[in-house]
Amino acid sequence: MFRVSKRVYYGYQLMAALASESQNQPVATATLAARLNIPLPFLHQIAHSLMQAGLLKALPGPRGGVRLNRSAGEITVLSIVNALEGKIELQPGEEKSSTNSMETPDTTCHVWEDLEGLILQFLGEKTLEPGGSPESSPFSLGEPEAVEVAEDAARL
Repeated sequence: MFRVSKRVYYGYQLMAALASESQNQPVATATLAARLNIPLPFLHQIAHSLMQAGLLKALPGPRGGVRLNRSAGEITVLSIVNALEGKIELQPGEEKSSTNSMETPDTTCHVWEDLEGLILQFLGEKTLEPGGSPESSPFSLGEPEAVEVAEDAARL
């Protein structure tokens, strides 16, 4: 089963919550942690990674907090995943190769390449643009047990 990490799940929740703020106003991280039920130290780690990727901006002071650093329509779910977990690669090993360790052709690598392409395309098309229904969201806001990709994989 493919799983989305809690780091990505919470990161997406954080970014979606900020995208829904009127006029992109900063929100205190303690407020966000309580609202989203994310442990505050974990939210700080996630926010730091998102700031390093240029997706969030921190504003100090009593009215400070974090806010989106770009418009919601410019931020894709793929950019959030890449910022928090690195590049999505479904192929095993250090490099994509058409051979395995015994130097015989890998006749299955096209399946993983196709699935990787579908995932990258799907996440790259989903933005934080407000107005979408919860059903159209790439992740539900339920418990982050697992997000299965099996339905798309079965179509290959």
